[in-house]
Amino acid sequence: MRTSVVVGIAIAAVLAACFGAAASQNSWGTPQDGTGTAGTPQNGTQESGQSPGQLRSHPAIDRRVKLPMTAIRAPKGFGERAFARAEKIVGFGPRYSAKPAGMPGWTQQLRYIETELQAAGLKVIRDTWTDRKELITFTNLRATIPGKRDDRILLACHHDTKCTIEHPDQRHNFDFVGANDGASAVALLLELVPTLLATKREATIELVFFDGEESLDWNWNEAARALFGSKRYVKRHREAQVLGEEGRISALILLDMVGGKNLHIQDELYSTTRLRQILWSAAVASGHDKHFFQRAEGAADDHVPFMEVGIPAVDLIDLNGNVTWHTPADTLENLDPRSFEITADVVLTMLPEVEKAYILER
Repeated sequence: MRTSVVVGIAIAAVLAACFGAAASQNSWGTPQDGTGTAGTPQNGTQESGQSPGQLRSHPAIDRRVKLPMTAIRAPKGFGERAFARAEKIVGFGPRYSAKPAGMPGWTQQLRYIETELQAAGLKVIRDTWTDRKELITFTNLRATIPGKRDDRILLACHHDTKCTIEHPDQRHNFDFVGANDGASAVALLLELVPTLLATKREATIELVFFDGEESLDWNWNEAARALFGSKRYVKRHREAQVLGEEGRISALILLDMVGGKNLHIQDELYSTTRLRQILWSAAVASGHDKHFFQRAEGAADDHVPFMEVGIPAVDLIDLNGNVTWHTPADTLENLDPRSFEITADVVLTMLPEVEKAYILER
């Protein structure tokens, strides 16, 4: 994932028109510091009325508006258990796919995710393919928790880590275990499974673990060599819909870097406005608002391909001001069990409202 122009909460509304104009000229935005940039997704949120190719950065939400919600807490000890999962995943080492075969840690992590989901009684679908241009094999994993309806809410993350070897610039070559950027969201989703299974819902919940989110180049380069898994998922979903093999995806909740110390989930400005308002309200209801939306910034991530085809999506991402992002310091020492618990509380609190807004009241 990559960042776009940073906007402070106080001035976001003033600058929104400028962001929209910039997006109309360049569909993926412009790098700010040479280290990579967010892409401006190319299709609007469903309620915005935008057409394909016109998605733009939205103004920061009005934090004075708080939807009434009842807080739902993660089970006792959730943070410690999720942290332990992250520790196990980090122990696998680098976890990216490469030629001619993926790193050993990539293979071990896939097996771990699959085994844990199966142990919870879920059927796991592996989608493995080889990108024709890159000649790299990627794998997405997905598992479904059935609801009363076929309409799905996706809870997703990416499981790959940034490749930090063989880059032309030696500053980009170092040992990297991706404790937050990769392991934290995988660990949190896996630890959420028992709680999700214990709750009867109208909506079907689908857990998706995307491969190939990180850019193969160090720089983002307009996602030319990134977001492989989410692009693949959306393409296959659209094909399945045409054939009548899949129901509707009502909304996507994406998690990325959710376990770091001093957690701050930014107001991600490319995400669907209504979902951002639900997310903020859930943070307030659960008493975690100081960890959310204190800053606003767009970030190109795995929600982009979904928004390109009009699927509402929100990205829970701790990127703005994250000093360990894509550095050797993204280690277990910089994770905090409390951050896992905070994020879980907010996700669980927002899910009923997402279900209500995008399934029950559609």
